Amino acid sequence: MEKRIFIAVLLSFAILYGYSLIAPRLFPQFVPKKAPVTATSTTGTTSTSAATTTSNTTTAPAAPPAVAPQPAVAATTIVANIGASAEENTRIETPDFIVVFSNRGAELTSFQLKGYRTKSGGHVDLVKARAAGRIDYPFAIVAQNRPVADRLNAALWQVTESRDGQTTIIDYKYANNGVAASKTFRVGPEYMFHFAVAVNPAMPYRVAIGPGIRTLEADEGQSQLTITGDAVVQRDDSLKLIKRDKADPFATYGADTQFIGIEDNYFLSVLKPEKASGAVLSRVEETGAKNEKRHELYAALNATPDGVVSGSAFFGPKDTGVVDKYGLERTLQFGTFGVIARFFLTALKWINTWTHNWGFAIIVLTILIKIVLYPLQHKSIVSMRKMQKLQPKVEAIKSRYKKAKSDPEQRQKMNMDVMKLYQTEGVNPMGGCLPMVLQLPIFWGFYGLLSRAIELRGAPFIWWIHDLSTKDPYYITPILMTITMFVQQTLTPTTVDPAQRRMFMIMPLLFGFFFKELPSGLVIYWLVQNILSIIQQLIMNKWWKDHPSEQPS
Repeated sequence: MEKRIFIAVLLSFAILYGYSLIAPRLFPQFVPKKAPVTATSTTGTTSTSAATTTSNTTTAPAAPPAVAPQPAVAATTIVANIGASAEENTRIETPDFIVVFSNRGAELTSFQLKGYRTKSGGHVDLVKARAAGRIDYPFAIVAQNRPVADRLNAALWQVTESRDGQTTIIDYKYANNGVAASKTFRVGPEYMFHFAVAVNPAMPYRVAIGPGIRTLEADEGQSQLTITGDAVVQRDDSLKLIKRDKADPFATYGADTQFIGIEDNYFLSVLKPEKASGAVLSRVEETGAKNEKRHELYAALNATPDGVVSGSAFFGPKDTGVVDKYGLERTLQFGTFGVIARFFLTALKWINTWTHNWGFAIIVLTILIKIVLYPLQHKSIVSMRKMQKLQPKVEAIKSRYKKAKSDPEQRQKMNMDVMKLYQTEGVNPMGGCLPMVLQLPIFWGFYGLLSRAIELRGAPFIWWIHDLSTKDPYYITPILMTITMFVQQTLTPTTVDPAQRRMFMIMPLLFGFFFKELPSGLVIYWLVQNILSIIQQLIMNKWWKDHPSEQPS
């Protein structure tokens, strides 16, 4: 029996480890359908600031295909030359973010989230860093006519700012050499803002965001938990996740596209079409600072035949309240057991209102889970204790079938006699396995929660643990967890002989190896579970003789 438990648990954690490395979001979580939210534009104050210096080299995405003819409407009118003589940046600050637009190409150059910090202390910027002089910022124009697109993206556009209630409206206009274009952005305190682009004469083009999303810090880039630059496409209320390294070089999506964008564990940038001819996802090769090659994705909306594309854009955190508000709830992926993870997150939020520390909230939730699972775990210990008492009788049965290993018929008879003994004594041989099996969905739910819930990103616990969503930097909690597993295994009733028992003592070491790179919050959960199980086992060992389960039926 113990062999089966050992193999089952070992395989489960091997699968979990592979899951975290290869397919951490293989099975999307589907939550109840919500109606799409129409973007509203409201705002904060405006001021001018210097452009941000950036640092990566990228290749522009491939030119879009020609779009199918549709009824035309008027676009930008070609007039005398329109432009600006100097680069000008427009900075809009709200309680939640700081956004910067540049009149060079009329593009978004920075979107900093004030509520989320990098380890260096700055705001998280959802516009990935570029090398000086690059012009492929979000809302750049990509076209089959590359000279025209390059000219529009490099040109200095005329900019006009105005206010409409609490909304800041930024109007960009450019006209030269027979081409006129305009871009309008309406930005407010909401993470969702509106944009509209028009080019005249009309030509096939698209408006793109990317490549990728935000610049990772060094420790994030080295972590197996980090998922960055993947794409999300929602069509007909069905979300599709597309891996950055496995995406097609160029993929098109029809008019039923509800949104398309780029994401990582914690943040999201998407475009929601209002007037467009479908969407595009393109993959390019990027050269990093150390000349390493990696793929990055662009998400874009195609313009209509009349040269117009408009819609809403979201740049923000994958906070449950935020994504639910804007109809992006399906992008919040907590893995296979996402329903459990979201329940735990709701519980942790409530507990944290009392503890004011996410680490202590995890401990309290672990205790509550232990209380809920106590009947099953108690039954498991009782079952294993009874099997331990029956072991001499089991060995006696085995001694009668000395050829069971080589004779299938004798082995079958032996197993039938053993099962008959268990039935007579009222013992369920699977009673010891069931609680462990039921623990795995809880474990996976916690794993998905701690590696993807932005609420726990950067959440400190005590002393050396400054971020519950990342590994323990000194491996102290995995070591303590391994020690408690040794203690727990020593106290747990068993039916194996001493030689096999010593072999099974390797299990805590395997668990410790698996856990050392996992989020420290997850290790704390398992460590507390072990401590509570040890206490439970010590109590039962002390008062076992008086336990009703030991009394003859």
